[in-house]
Amino acid sequence: MKKPISIVVKVILAAIATVMLFAATACNTGVYQDGELPEGYEPEIAGKLKVTCRADVFPNPSAQKSVNSWINYFRGAHPNVSVEVNFGASDYAALISSKTIGDVYWLSDADVYNYAVTQEALMPLDSYIEAYGIDTAELYGGIMALCEAEGKYYFAGYSCGNVVFTYNVDAMVEEGLLAEGERVANDWTWEQFKTYAEALKEYDEDGVTLKQVGMGLALNWPNGYSPFIYAYGGDWADKVNKKVTLSNEKVEQGIQEAISAIENRWLYPEGITLGGELASSYGSVSTRNGCVFAYNQAYTVLTSNADPYITRGVTWDVAPFPLFPEKASPCGTLGFGVFSYTKNKDAAAALVLSLWSEEGQIALHAQEGGDVPVLKKLGDQDFWHLTKEGYENINFSAFTANYEKYVPGQVNASVPPEIASIIEKGIPAMFNAYCTNDASWTDKLQEMETQCNELWSTLYSD
Repeated sequence: MKKPISIVVKVILAAIATVMLFAATACNTGVYQDGELPEGYEPEIAGKLKVTCRADVFPNPSAQKSVNSWINYFRGAHPNVSVEVNFGASDYAALISSKTIGDVYWLSDADVYNYAVTQEALMPLDSYIEAYGIDTAELYGGIMALCEAEGKYYFAGYSCGNVVFTYNVDAMVEEGLLAEGERVANDWTWEQFKTYAEALKEYDEDGVTLKQVGMGLALNWPNGYSPFIYAYGGDWADKVNKKVTLSNEKVEQGIQEAISAIENRWLYPEGITLGGELASSYGSVSTRNGCVFAYNQAYTVLTSNADPYITRGVTWDVAPFPLFPEKASPCGTLGFGVFSYTKNKDAAAALVLSLWSEEGQIALHAQEGGDVPVLKKLGDQDFWHLTKEGYENINFSAFTANYEKYVPGQVNASVPPEIASIIEKGIPAMFNAYCTNDASWTDKLQEMETQCNELWSTLYSD
């Protein structure tokens, strides 16, 4: 009789262990949060929070300093909340699948649609924006648009990623395009750039090889080519009808401007393969060598792009992307969202939305690792400016200029990631085809549009 009893005991113990495991798992995963709050609901900001950050974005204490400063501000403002931060995450997909990602996690505007709509891994923040009295009118409208997907706000962008150019002031003065002490205005236009660029062209003695051109721009990078798509009112992404229209007249007009700039030797297209006469002409030019205006990918890389000017004793400054007839200034943002399976939605939403407070912005951007504030009233303050030698009188206002003209710099911010992937590969391929005389660029644009729409229709088919 001992043996059967032993078996029964083992079965019972195994069953108990299984129940405990499921109970523990259920406790850890929480339930799906849709972000909707009942009328009269009063959030409670208390309890524990875990924050997840990507290791490649925050690889060292210097990079982590700004986030730690923001979280320390929040801890001080809400002493009933304890916050644990993990800067070592690498595989968000696994963490989301296992529901072990933090209550709050870092992402960029290019991630919003994927995590919010496709994976349902972000909690909408609209009800909490109202509950916590956030004045969204204080934020740049273009930044707010980057935080939205399908009519709801899913994360709080904390940085104003307006694409700017560093430029060689001395070269402009030498050509008589600027007077001594004068600088390029924040509202300069693409037409003005073309005038500048024609005057700035310089060739070697052979009369073929360029030594200097007007602009260096990565046309294999969404922030580099997106302005030309929007430049003349190209309404290319229809989220309602799930359709891409890249071959329309207005988009083609913008792309033609970029191609004409390459053909006229005004713009060096970094990341694009050149053939024939174009390869001969641009052979010794690169964005950081021979281009008077060189794109500055992000505020956080300004130092590395400015150092060569300072080392050579060249007067330099910053200018925003030149304006087109329609809204076309490429912008992006980084931020944090709330995991849709958080067990502490009130505190998680409070932490994320504190990024849109004056105190949160100053805590984040007032020291090493900071960026450009997203609140209008902080744009004119200098706490976020770089102050080391060589940065005197730099036009930092360029980083927040023309905010009423902002458009998404990243394709992912406008269409699903599967569609964005086609465009992100297709547009550089289109420029490659033109610059190597391989195929009609308009044909490539039409092929890309067809491919996008065929796929998009299957993504949402019943």
